[in-house]
This record gives sequence, structure tokens and C-alpha cells, in this order.
Amino acid sequence: MLNKKLNIVFTIGFFLTALVCSTTATAHPRWILPSHFSISKEGGDWLTFDVTASHGTFVMDKPAGSETARVIMPDGRKERPDFVLRGKRRSVFDFYFSEEGTYKVQVNNVESYITHYKIGSRDTVKRMRVNKAERKNMLPKGARDVTSTVAFTRAESYISLGKPTKKAFELEGKYLEMMPITHPSDIVATEPVNLQFYFNGKEQGGVKVEITRDGTLYRNHQEQIDLVSDENGGGNFVPEIAGRYILKASHKGLLIDNPLADKVSANVHFTFEAVLP
Repeated sequence: MLNKKLNIVFTIGFFLTALVCSTTATAHPRWILPSHFSISKEGGDWLTFDVTASHGTFVMDKPAGSETARVIMPDGRKERPDFVLRGKRRSVFDFYFSEEGTYKVQVNNVESYITHYKIGSRDTVKRMRVNKAERKNMLPKGARDVTSTVAFTRAESYISLGKPTKKAFELEGKYLEMMPITHPSDIVATEPVNLQFYFNGKEQGGVKVEITRDGTLYRNHQEQIDLVSDENGGGNFVPEIAGRYILKASHKGLLIDNPLADKVSANVHFTFEAVLP
């Protein structure tokens, strides 16, 4: 009987811990940081990747799992990483890169739904973690101004071995996506970088983008680059200094005839390096 009770307590505790970690990671931008962005070693090599959720640029902060991590191979097929480990402030995985070409490494969130509503004489705003279909039987009497939002974030980076290729750039046609126009292996400090954004497979204007270089802990100013995609989804910027960067792109809008949500909040968090000119 005692063992059964302990098992129940352990299970509940594990569930609550996982829920807290998931909620915390969702509230912070999740990103992925490779040990290297290119491989020149003949026959390939192992790379390691850090995954965390943090408002700081490349600062390990909140736990974020790598269970959804995938490596898009140069021919387009998907592989799972090796040696996935999860700690208190980050998760880590390794992968052996042996095929020539460019790989996309991604750790995408699953869709999460939140329903907001107002209640009471003071218009108190409350929320539930349910979608549009589920809320019908869960909203309290008198709830008003009800909206359900779906959130989805892509955390990704590109690795090249030998001659760069573009097969891994192909879109999924779902939520917000970024298409590199300037190949990530060709990003050079002081030279323009071009990219394009899509939402559900269509060119998306008005995407807000923030680009920040590593080392914000050691300088007084963020030195952030801001841009907004044009009507064709395009955008460009110039990384003035060589180093590692994170690009955070976001799109929010209304959804038409969607059975699960009224609004969308979609993000792409892309890490890359600008090499010396």
C-alpha cells in the first residue's frame, strides 16, 4: 500500500514538474546553438547542440527539451539526433554529419492553445489552456470577449559539410517559416543578407524581426537590428561584426474558419554565424 501511494505521489510530482518546465519554456524564446556551423573535416564529424529557453542572447536559462529535435538531411529526409540529454537549464544532443551538403537542424514546439475571456463586473481577464473546440463546455457562465490563440515556434539552424546545398530549405507550408535567400554558409560580416518569410506556405509581409549578436552580457547596448518584411515577405540586413547571431521573427494575426483557434502567434528563432570578410 505504501509503495502504491509513493508511486502515485511520484507520478503526480513528475507530471507537475513537466508541466511547469513546459510552461516556463514556452514563456521564453526557445533557441538552438550548434558548436559549429560548418564542417571541413574529411568524412564528417560530430557536432553538439545546446537547446534552452531564454530572453538573453545565448544565455542558458530555462529548461527546454530536445524531444522534438530533427535533422533535415541534404536529400530532404528527416533523422533523429543522438545522445539527447536534459538538464536543469538546457538540453543537449549530438549528431554525426557525414553526407555532403547543407542540413537544417530544428527543435520545433508543438501547437499550444490558450483561450482568454472576460468575466465579472470588473471585466477580469482569465485564461484556460484549451482550444476553440474544447472551450465550449469549459467556459464559465457569463464569459465574454472570448478568443482562442494557437502558438507555434520554430527553433532552427543550418549546418554545411563540404559544398552547400538548398534541398533542406524546402517549406512545410505550416505556420511561420523563413526561407534563406542568402545561403547561411555565405553570411559574411559587412555584407547584406537576404531572406524571405512565409505563413502557411504563402509570402507574408509585416513579419517583425529582431537580430542580436552574441555577447550582450558584455556591452552596454543590445546593438539589435530591427526589420519588417515587405509585402512579398522579403527582408535584408547587414551584420556589421563577425560572430554568432540569433534572429527572432514573429507574426500575429487572425485566423479565418479555423476550428481550433481565432488567432495565431507564430515565431521563427534562427541562429547563424557571420564569418570574417
